[in-house]
Amino acid sequence: MIKKLRRSFIVTSMISVIAVLALIVAAINIINRINSANEADMLLRYLADNGGSFGAFPRGKDDWQRDDAAPPELPEGEFLRDHRYGIGQRGFMTAETPYETRFFTVILKDNGDPVTIDTGKIAAVGSDEALGLAQTLFSQGAESGYYGDYRFLITRQTDNNLCVFVDRSRALRDMRGFMTISILVSLGASAAIFVLIFILSGAVIRPAAESYEKQKKFITDAGHELKTPLAVINSCNEVIEMEQGESKWTKGIAAQTERLATLTKELVALARMDESGAKPDFEVFGLSETVTEILDPFVIPAELKGVTLKTEIMPDISFRGDKGLIAKLCSIIADNAVKYTPEGGTITFTLTKKGRRIYIVSENTAEGIEKGAHPEFFDRFRRGDASRNSDTPGYGIGLSMAQSIVQTHGGKTDAVSKDGKSFTITVRL
Repeated sequence: MIKKLRRSFIVTSMISVIAVLALIVAAINIINRINSANEADMLLRYLADNGGSFGAFPRGKDDWQRDDAAPPELPEGEFLRDHRYGIGQRGFMTAETPYETRFFTVILKDNGDPVTIDTGKIAAVGSDEALGLAQTLFSQGAESGYYGDYRFLITRQTDNNLCVFVDRSRALRDMRGFMTISILVSLGASAAIFVLIFILSGAVIRPAAESYEKQKKFITDAGHELKTPLAVINSCNEVIEMEQGESKWTKGIAAQTERLATLTKELVALARMDESGAKPDFEVFGLSETVTEILDPFVIPAELKGVTLKTEIMPDISFRGDKGLIAKLCSIIADNAVKYTPEGGTITFTLTKKGRRIYIVSENTAEGIEKGAHPEFFDRFRRGDASRNSDTPGYGIGLSMAQSIVQTHGGKTDAVSKDGKSFTITVRL
């Protein structure tokens, strides 16, 4: 159990770390791509507004004029910021932008025929290729976006259509490189965090492990210590019955002594089953025959209670496991069904095999149970009868022990009420 707890702690921690790192990497790269696209769009809008060229691009305070007011005094080499294009001291467009930007333009008529083609600012694209690309996008009704490594914008210019293409290969290559580096760094960080969590998880789990070990030791020691006084009480009760005769008082003492002795045995058995050093005796045996043998003795108690017990056992199913523990598992499930099925109810116990999985299913009529899954019934000291009425024997340990047996064999257990009128326990091996 402690190993399982530590494993769960490591898995949960790593899932959380990986999820956070993945979110951070995704957010950074998405923002990076959005910023790059916005930068390209501002360049395209500037070029479109200037007829497909940078025109009189401002290089200093004397080159930049505004209609509403005279430009303020600026240091040499700086110019005013234009929020439409990002031009300015804090913008991405500077005096070097016209010399750094690779672009080409095509002006088309409404029927797609070319008016002008300008590829003078780019070496990788010829006039024919530029025209073909512009006509293709124009015919598709595209207005802006990416085409390969080019960001484009198609706008209406008086009687014609201006198609502007900006080469973004360097920016895209930088983004892809940054994305690769960020992913590799996050993977490296995840590996380093895993090593740290794996090393430190032992110290984190140690208090729980020590507490759990003390609990198991206490149960085992208490079980051994209780055996002697219980035997003495039972012997004294028998002497009283021999000397004074049997009475309701001696019957009560005998019944409660037996009840306490049985509870002690089950607690010790459960504690031993949970011990990490306990190794079951695995062997291949006939599961169909074992289940049939276990269920046969439950037919009579079911009939005495007015309950119908139906069995559907698929023949010739073999299983590799601890035969004694599997027999105990089937006995617990069948006993639980008989105890909590109301008079006139029905129990259906099935054993089937589908592929490599083996299913042991017990479905019985139930009363006062909510619809849905009920994993809480596998908790220790959990009783189907919440009032713990002594008319329903048991201590709430059986299903917890059954779950431990299934987990020892690498299987899973489920407890479900499909309609609030039935209760189904499913074991998958």
